[in-house]
Amino acid sequence: MTCAVQIRPARPTDADREAVARINAAVPREERHDIEPRSAGALRELDELLARRGHVLGRHVAEVVATGEIVAYAHHFHVPWEHHPARFWCAVRCAPDHRRRGIGALLFAAMERDLARLGALELRAMARETQPEMLALAARLGFRELFRSWDFELDLTRPAGAVRLGERAVTGVAIAPLSEERARRPGWLAELHALYLAVNREVPLPNHVDPELPADAFAAYLERSPTSLPEACFVARDGDRYVGLCILHRSEDDPACLDHLFTGVATASRGRGVARALKLATIDFARRRGYSRIATAVESNNPGMLALNEELGFVRRGGLVVLERQMKWNLAG
Repeated sequence: MTCAVQIRPARPTDADREAVARINAAVPREERHDIEPRSAGALRELDELLARRGHVLGRHVAEVVATGEIVAYAHHFHVPWEHHPARFWCAVRCAPDHRRRGIGALLFAAMERDLARLGALELRAMARETQPEMLALAARLGFRELFRSWDFELDLTRPAGAVRLGERAVTGVAIAPLSEERARRPGWLAELHALYLAVNREVPLPNHVDPELPADAFAAYLERSPTSLPEACFVARDGDRYVGLCILHRSEDDPACLDHLFTGVATASRGRGVARALKLATIDFARRRGYSRIATAVESNNPGMLALNEELGFVRRGGLVVLERQMKWNLAG
């Protein structure tokens, strides 16, 4: 039976955030996108991060009139890794048993009205490769594909194969876990933070602009988030200079899995095998600690990392299509 719903602005309350997070948590793993927090606390962190950076955030919810239950939401915000005043990220989600009832269209229309008032010029979104109906809907709404972010997985229960973990030595470069480097070097945070920012500015995303993550937020990302695992993060050091970094976290969904979130090497040290050495160190760590797999994602416009993952035995498991819509508003009348 179809229930009447009303669309209203979301309130910055625990109740509304919990309802939105529950909708995200109900999405099957194979349909999940990036930037969809599955707990009220994580959603609050996202909202507060956007507020600190001065980014616009708009969120609407669909509420069942009879019961007040929130069954869907839409939100839009400045792309977190950019600060372009007219470029926004968006997502629309419905609870599984409230899909295909036109609720998403109502939410999208409310979001469009907000975006028109904001003067938005570009809108970005994601859809799974395995959801052709969503990609078709996005095309009808005027979105085009920008690039793909492919999921990769390394099965650690299988033999290591042709790649030997002992082959990770790079002349003049020391590889050490962050947990050791942190104790050894008092100035580690400022130096690693500078490396992270420098590398992040070159991440091969269209129109990518580094978010200039503050040092304290970077430290929290490495050490204090609920999934942080500093001993699984590895640093490459050439003499007294940091030249590479890998960041891994525990998986939220699978205690036997590690999420490989970042690999970066300073420009002057590329081509020496530093990224390979770092990734081999993470694989060695994961095997020794009894993890069964490592998951990561690589953009389709990053051929070097795609080739390295293939060499090390990572297998592609599908991925996300990043979409963009050029916004054109008829403001007459």
